[in-house]
Amino acid sequence: MFDTNHPELITIEKGVRITLGCIILAHFKDSTTGKYNFGEVRIKKNAFIGCNSVICKSVTIGENAIVGASSVVLKDIPDNEIWAGNPARFIKKR
Repeated sequence: MFDTNHPELITIEKGVRITLGCIILAHFKDSTTGKYNFGEVRIKKNAFIGCNSVICKSVTIGENAIVGASSVVLKDIPDNEIWAGNPARFIKKR
């Protein structure tokens, strides 16, 4: 599922695999002000997003990166790294 309010802020490059039940959000609510903020989400070439993952805020998922199933991505993931968990954390290099 892609953000329906601002899908133009989501960029998915060639060869990306997004599996079942993933959510990609380009907006988020600031808990201190109560206002919505918007940011670009970029998923680079050949990244893999595991099922039921949520990608939120303004993040970039690097080339050849892997996001484990049911992860919540809140910060950038560098190229060729595996991240998983809630919130997603570095697991190892590919």
